[in-house]
Amino acid sequence: MEIVRGPTGRREDVLYSAPPPARMAEEMERFLAWLTADTHPLPLRAAIAHLWFESIHPFSDGNGRIGRAIIEHIFASEGALPFSLSRQIEADKRGYYSALQAGRRIDGAAIDATPFVLWLLERLEAGVEEASREARFLVRRNAFFVSHPDLPERSIAVLRRLFKEGEERVEQGLSAGPYGKIAKVSPATATRDLTALEQKGVLSRSHEGGRSTRYLLNW
Repeated sequence: MEIVRGPTGRREDVLYSAPPPARMAEEMERFLAWLTADTHPLPLRAAIAHLWFESIHPFSDGNGRIGRAIIEHIFASEGALPFSLSRQIEADKRGYYSALQAGRRIDGAAIDATPFVLWLLERLEAGVEEASREARFLVRRNAFFVSHPDLPERSIAVLRRLFKEGEERVEQGLSAGPYGKIAKVSPATATRDLTALEQKGVLSRSHEGGRSTRYLLNW
């Protein structure tokens, strides 16, 4: 039985009752036989397999992790996913549970899995888009360092830290305060380093002046 717990840990509504333990072995045999023989396109097979396994709910804990591993396993049979599916599911956890419940509704003599299939396809598409953005970001990052091979070691360390925090952070640029904290140098030294990077064409000074002067990467 799958229980929803509120923020305080108290039991709330039962959203779904799994098959009784006496049927567990039979249900898993049916599921594994289908998984071996099924020929649906990979995304559909992965969605149905995950929904089916979660509906059997064979373990008291860990079903979600195993269900995600099943999806990864199915895709790996022809080519691994180029992104983290778990991260995509976590990004829309509420949507995941809603789609899971909607995909378990009985329609005549069968279960209509369409809502969950559509939700997973959306998450797969979002994952591909995110992976593409990250790949482009890494290409731009590498090209940036290749085009500036003679940067001082301290500046390289700061810039690598900046890139590690992601594209959005890179676009915000640097000011003396953050630079000094990362490099562990005084504000005066940070300002000298930033000015030197500006003179090399690595950075461009923004319109703000004084202590709020910000330097943007030319990348």
